[in-house]
Amino acid sequence: MKKNRITPTSAILIIIFTAGTFYLFFGNLFTSPSKFDVADQQNDKIVDMFNKQVEQEIENHTQSVMYPGFIPEARQNTIDYLKSIQSIESYARDGVESAQPRNYLELNIVFNDGTVAKKVYTGYTCSAYLGPCLLMKVEMRDGKAVKVFTNGQEKKGSPNWIIPDLNILINKAITYDIIKNHNKYFPPQKSQQDFDKEWENQK
Repeated sequence: MKKNRITPTSAILIIIFTAGTFYLFFGNLFTSPSKFDVADQQNDKIVDMFNKQVEQEIENHTQSVMYPGFIPEARQNTIDYLKSIQSIESYARDGVESAQPRNYLELNIVFNDGTVAKKVYTGYTCSAYLGPCLLMKVEMRDGKAVKVFTNGQEKKGSPNWIIPDLNILINKAITYDIIKNHNKYFPPQKSQQDFDKEWENQK
């Protein structure tokens, strides 16, 4: 019986295939931090842009017919929550120059009382294939931005192009509190007793 032998050519092809598959699913695990991973460039022109989006997000998530179900107190609770924030900072989990497929954009939210919400999920990814994504650090006072720092990537396009990035910061910061304090925004969730009573009254 002849034994199957792996030729040098076959071994090289197997190595290339394995490496390619690994990179496809896991990306570059050894990407080192770059200068674009630090939001240290102040851009005062973004301050007013950010604050306009704050007002829009408050309206959208407490008054708009596009987001039904909020209780009347939700608007003021949103405003009070934003006033409790000292800063919001975005970062790429694996660095902005990483090609990993699950390189999510996450937030660190620092509150006035010194507590920090780390690794706040946004659902958005950052891929090196599209170039370093925009990172921001927004310093806030009384619910409004007073200083904005970036990694400089906003200058690669029109000012209007960064509005979705602003919305991500505000929207996900508010969503964090909605998840944590559901009853400040929506009616209390029904209990099993509520469901049982509804079935008893069903005709």
